Amino acid sequence: MKKIKGDIYIESSYAGVTVGAVVAERGAVLIDAPLKPEDGRAWVNALKKKGAKGRRVLVSLDSHPDRTLGAQTLNSEVVTHEESARQYRRRAAVFKSLRQESGAEWEGLSGLNGLRWVTPRVVFTGTTQIHIAEQEELRVEAHGGPSPGASWVVLSKAKVVFVGDLVAYQQPPFLALADIEAWVESLDALLSKEFKGYAIVTGRGGEVRTATVRAQRAFLKDVEARLARMGKRKAAAKEVEKLVPKLMQKYRYPAKQKALYTQRLKHGLQAYYARRYQAGTKSNG
Repeated sequence: MKKIKGDIYIESSYAGVTVGAVVAERGAVLIDAPLKPEDGRAWVNALKKKGAKGRRVLVSLDSHPDRTLGAQTLNSEVVTHEESARQYRRRAAVFKSLRQESGAEWEGLSGLNGLRWVTPRVVFTGTTQIHIAEQEELRVEAHGGPSPGASWVVLSKAKVVFVGDLVAYQQPPFLALADIEAWVESLDALLSKEFKGYAIVTGRGGEVRTATVRAQRAFLKDVEARLARMGKRKAAAKEVEKLVPKLMQKYRYPAKQKALYTQRLKHGLQAYYARRYQAGTKSNG
């Protein structure tokens, strides 16, 4: 567990995504859920040692299984964007691990079958607020790009912002559901004066510097330019995977993660290209 500021904590050692928490007088606001049930229980116990008591509210920054499947273990009221809630409603009540190749963390884990998706109790569109203490107000804001319903948690007094999959540190992002134009706009917002001096916490890698945000922006612009050229000459979707080796060179990651990250990038590029350039429509994420 790492203390960011005051009573704001993150944990990056669990399977899935980096999770966060704000411990307050009347309870705790949790940001995303550990993927594995045993990690969820460990997270709750760790927060209790930091003074978390009473009601727990869980903010899901999007609907990705890596950050939402473990919500059941946290016994919390879930808050999420309406687009994320729509994804929840499309799922069966009980999770069954079917073979997929999106490069997600959950695909390499066992023991997840039988977990139940937690239905969000609070759904918002643009922005919602959670009053956690007299001296601090937490905002949950919609910021498009990585996926429909992608959101941030903003603590303006503490100057901390949780941005979910907006930025990925030393690993490729998920592109399958992306709207790259909106994603770049969201990155520009994060790089603006409004968030100057903020601690930036990403769901894929923990606390990052603005240099990582700029690198993410450059990567997305490069991807879009390459795919646009392929789309102009009506290249087949299968050709997209030829881009993967060169794009993977932009990241430094543990060798054991190479297969997972390569598959993530391959799947994301092919899905985005097919939707953006072959279907003739632009993502509305």
